[in-house]
Amino acid sequence: MSTNDNNVALNNYLQNTGRLASLSWEDKSDGPRHGPVWTSYCKINDVVMGTGTGSQKNAARDAAAGQALLALKAQDAAEEAETAAE
Repeated sequence: MSTNDNNVALNNYLQNTGRLASLSWEDKSDGPRHGPVWTSYCKINDVVMGTGTGSQKNAARDAAAGQALLALKAQDAAEEAETAAE
């Protein structure tokens, strides 16, 4: 698994569901310049759906994207089940 797999999967999922424009990121670094720790927040419609940390920004974003993708799929499945029950 490469460092961007979750990010690519999230982008594909959002594109397929017509929500790619709702994606935004907030990135922060902490620590010394030679060894920062990045924290990335993956937001969908300005709601944090995933958080990730890493020694590189792309690794932090990928971790956050993985969390966000799981949360979105669970949310979409719950909405689908609710609609089917009506």
